Amino acid sequence: MFYDEYELLELFESEPRELYQEGAGFYMYKKVDKLGFQLLLYISQYEHKCNVSLSSDMYRWTIFEFELYHIESIRNENECLKIRGNSGKTEIDIQCKPHFSLTHIRLSD
Repeated sequence: MFYDEYELLELFESEPRELYQEGAGFYMYKKVDKLGFQLLLYISQYEHKCNVSLSSDMYRWTIFEFELYHIESIRNENECLKIRGNSGKTEIDIQCKPHFSLTHIRLSD
């Protein structure tokens, strides 16, 4: 799985939180917008999978959540989180500014 830590640092505006133990390859990125919506990205580097979700404190449920397998790349392009995988069959784009929006989605087995 390819991702540039500096691109994700720029997008999420903070260091990732390393989960479990150091060197295990599990990371959590978190970004909160001005309205209190929270975007979470969990990466399992060695399993080539990630989980991305959007939630808000004003709602009691998650707005959306995807668990994605066979991830090939995670990128930041112009404040847009782009997740690609499964030989081009999985594509998710989440615009992060001015507010979070799911701008493109294609999910296949």
